[in-house]
Amino acid sequence: MTTNSAERGEPGEGVSARWAEWRRSVDLDKYDARWESMAARGESVHGEADAVSRLARDHFGGRDLTVLDAGCGTGRLGIELTNRGHHVIGVDLDPDMIDRAHRKRPDIEWHAHDLATFDSSTRFDVIVMAGNIPNFCRPGEQPRIVANLARLLAPGGLLVCGWSQESRDESYHAQQFIADGEVNGLFLVSAWKNWEGESFDDGDYAVIVLS
Repeated sequence: MTTNSAERGEPGEGVSARWAEWRRSVDLDKYDARWESMAARGESVHGEADAVSRLARDHFGGRDLTVLDAGCGTGRLGIELTNRGHHVIGVDLDPDMIDRAHRKRPDIEWHAHDLATFDSSTRFDVIVMAGNIPNFCRPGEQPRIVANLARLLAPGGLLVCGWSQESRDESYHAQQFIADGEVNGLFLVSAWKNWEGESFDDGDYAVIVLS
């Protein structure tokens, strides 16, 4: 585990002001317990992993993939994808999140690092950003993040991002993500309105797949 780019202080303050505000309102024990309780009740809590599994089937012949869980939080997605046989590296700028992910699955490679500057010798078949990453990073950082993640893709790899399409002045929307991808040599593969793969309809949530 690497924790080399976010300094300890007020929870989340090294990520962005908005993320720090969210962290002040959330008990991480209760956050993790909520997902565990939903799973125990038989509710579907792995829509993002299911989407990656469909992409593995449709674009990669069903083989195991190298996956970057970009903005991995406490590891829910990365752990599930590992359980499904993929090789996962998780990255999040919040060291508290990385600490929790590492405690849950120390066999997975977790890094506390900025997605705009993270580097790896691995080139990834799929890079997935779930959990509203574009809305929680510092305003204006999204193009740098897209550029760096595009650099980390293997040939034919997919960059997948799902996030709320907010109406704030500084909001980052699907068309901007697609345009930033194009600047970095990526093109649109799919646009969904949810992780189940329904076609995007300009609603309040988007999942965009670039290659």
